[in-house]
Amino acid sequence: MAARTEFSDALRGVYRDVDEVSGDEQTVDYKEINTLAILAIVLAVISGLGFFFKPFILLALVSSLLGFLALRKILRAPEELGGMALATSGMALGLVIGISAVVFQVWYYYHNAPPGYEVVEFDSLGFDKKGKVRPEILALDGKKVYITGYMYPTDRHAGIESFQLVRLLAHCKFCSPGTNPADMIAVNLENGMTVSYRANKIVGVGGIFYVDPNFRPGEIPYSIEADVFRK
Repeated sequence: MAARTEFSDALRGVYRDVDEVSGDEQTVDYKEINTLAILAIVLAVISGLGFFFKPFILLALVSSLLGFLALRKILRAPEELGGMALATSGMALGLVIGISAVVFQVWYYYHNAPPGYEVVEFDSLGFDKKGKVRPEILALDGKKVYITGYMYPTDRHAGIESFQLVRLLAHCKFCSPGTNPADMIAVNLENGMTVSYRANKIVGVGGIFYVDPNFRPGEIPYSIEADVFRK
């Protein structure tokens, strides 16, 4: 009888131990991932398309904002909400991609020709050893080109219809066109377009390029009938 009692007590102890262990195993500390944090990281990744399509840059700003809002909610209830890493990554990645995409778009706008225009550099417009226009530059006569440079000072600061585009900033600072006519281009704006003077800042000009191979000393051999002006 005593043996049976001991066995029953031992058996109840086993069941009790199993119940206690099972209860501990079923206790899980669960945190809900904040939805805004997930959206922030997803939009940040998609905003990388902003390097190719400008409207997507807005997604970078939205992802940063969502990441910030998600981070605030998580910090207010850290025991209930998770996703802090996602929120922080979405906010930071959105800022980095957004700023980088804007810088890239600005650079691309000023350093790349519009569709149908050929990029020309002032360095390529130099004359040959005899002081003549080189054949490859003559081949550009009558074609659409795009070139960047500085506006030579004029007596007008607004409503400018024509001006001289110069290669060096020194031309503007010392108000001297220099001695090399290949460093200057006469620009005439078309279609009633007028511009304001941009002091000491690079501008882009696009239009039909004309070459006068028989220019005389003191004359400018290059001119552009411009329909594009970028400041």
